[in-house]
This record gives sequence, structure tokens and C-alpha cells, in this order.
Amino acid sequence: MLRLLLICASALMMVSCLDCHEEIWLNADGSGKARIEVSIPTQAARIHGGQSGVEKQVAEYLKETPEFRSYDVSVSTKKDRLHIRIAVSFDNAMDLSQTTTGASFEKLPAAARDLAGHADVRFKGLKILYHRRIDLTRAIPGSAWIPHDQLKHHAIETVLHLPVAATEHNANSTANAGKTLIWKTPVSRALRHPQHQTFTMPLPLPWSQIILYAAVGLAVMFGLYVSIKAASRRRHRESGQVI
Repeated sequence: MLRLLLICASALMMVSCLDCHEEIWLNADGSGKARIEVSIPTQAARIHGGQSGVEKQVAEYLKETPEFRSYDVSVSTKKDRLHIRIAVSFDNAMDLSQTTTGASFEKLPAAARDLAGHADVRFKGLKILYHRRIDLTRAIPGSAWIPHDQLKHHAIETVLHLPVAATEHNANSTANAGKTLIWKTPVSRALRHPQHQTFTMPLPLPWSQIILYAAVGLAVMFGLYVSIKAASRRRHRESGQVI
């Protein structure tokens, strides 16, 4: 029971002073990279082994997740804040939904798992439909009782750079002609209600495929042109012989 109370107290301290900024870059071929920065009170990290314990947990999760092609993690302490910085790269964005399942993900603290959320990516015709749910309300017992002043000025922010502009989304703001979607949620709101990030994007084609398709198309057109010219000459020759 004492351990449960300590976990709850630690979670409350972490989320009440949580700041998270994540930025993801997606390429037309499905590959990409992400950078995540999380800041929490040092007291909240003690139950997980402090700075070294947190770094070990995150590194083990990244190492045991094959969907990440490469990764780098660093954890530092400044005054009373623990700063976690993660950089990853991946070959296929469609596989990222699998990074929030499995034994390695379950080893992370409950608050960290819910902060990562669960994503669902689907195809609909020539469109990609994306939905991510972030629910901090389940893992933080008693979060509704945290004073609002304690949550002020803390936020969760996601910046997503797409290869083409989204046709539909629920982002708070956009940039780069709709190719960059920005969700920024105050922690006070994230603790009260689950957060949803959604967008619809036309299916992009890598430039290499576009060039290949264009080359094939030109070759087919040229072949048809040669065939038509040859048939026309043959008809003219046959017509001349009859006359």
C-alpha cells in the first residue's frame, strides 16, 4: 500500500509540472525522424531510479523497439528539473503504431505510456487517416484535485511536418501552407479530458516513384507512337500495291 501511495504521489508531482515538446518530420516515402523533449520534477524521477534509472528505462525501450532505425537518448538535471531528450529515426511511419504495444512499452511508467498515447493509421482510397489518443486521466489518480495554479504555464505540444498539406485536421494551428500541424494543450486540460490528434492527408508518392512512373509513361507513349506510325506506313504500302 505504501508503494502504491508513493507511485501516486510521484505521478501527481510529475504531471503537475510536466512539459513536453515533440516534433516529427515525415518524408514522402514513409520514413522520418522525431525529437522529443520532456521536463519533469527531479522528485518524480526518484521512484524510477533518478536520472540514471530514467535514462536506462527509456534506452531499453528504444533498444527493444525494432521499428526505430536509430535512436539517441540523454537525461540531465538542472536545478529541480529532470530533462529527457530523445531523438529517433524510422523507415516506415506505418509501423509506429506498433511502438506503443509489447513488453518493452509496458515496462515504462504508466504516465509515460499514456503520454505517448496510442495511434491508429489507416488507408482510405488515396488518403491516409491518422488518429492518436493521449489520455493522462487514467494513469494519474486524483489528478482532478491538483490546483489549477500548479498547472499553469505547463503544456504538451506536438509539431508534425507532413510531406503534403493535410486536407482535414483538428490541430490548433498550422504553418508551411498546411504541411505543418501544431497541437498545443495545457496540462490542466490534458488531465481533465483525453486529447485527440487527427488529420487526413493525400497519399504522397516519393519523387523516385514519380520519376519512374513518368519514364514508364513516356516509354509507353513512345512505343504507341512508333506502333501507330508503322501501322500507318504498312497500310499505305498495301494500298499502293492494290492500285
